[in-house]
Amino acid sequence: MLSGSSKAIWDSMVTASKANGEHRDCTVKALTAATGLTYDECHAALAKTGRKPRKGCHWYVQGPQAAKALGFTMRRMDRSEYRAKTMITAGRDRALRSGRFVVQVSRHVAAVVDGKVIDWSEGTRRRVEDIYECTPIAGFVAPLPMGPMPTGSAKWVAFEKYTKRDNLELF
Repeated sequence: MLSGSSKAIWDSMVTASKANGEHRDCTVKALTAATGLTYDECHAALAKTGRKPRKGCHWYVQGPQAAKALGFTMRRMDRSEYRAKTMITAGRDRALRSGRFVVQVSRHVAAVVDGKVIDWSEGTRRRVEDIYECTPIAGFVAPLPMGPMPTGSAKWVAFEKYTKRDNLELF
């Protein structure tokens, strides 16, 4: 069962996922929780790496590429650095108590943020295959988005408020 703050994060990701008509998007949700960015940003970054809408993708191929584009590194942890064997023990592992991690299990990925599993698979007996540590790249400046911003995203709403409030022609 998800705790209060974890449940709030999970519910916001599920809402964004439904708004985009998505399913099989555990990679997007795990990247969102691990980086702390919005669902739309992570969704767009994974789409640039080749993830197709409503289709699953391979975390170990596309996840680290998308994270790098967003300004994060995903370091695959050595098996000797953690003791978690299942999702039940992932939330209790001392190595995962502070920091942001993506846990890869069979055909699924989940996020562990400061010792809290942010995923529906919390407390299940899914066997841990790999754990990736997510750290921000120092001095990373995000590139400007190419093309239009998706309507309804947080950045688009802020952009609309800015243009309406100041009555400035930006283009």
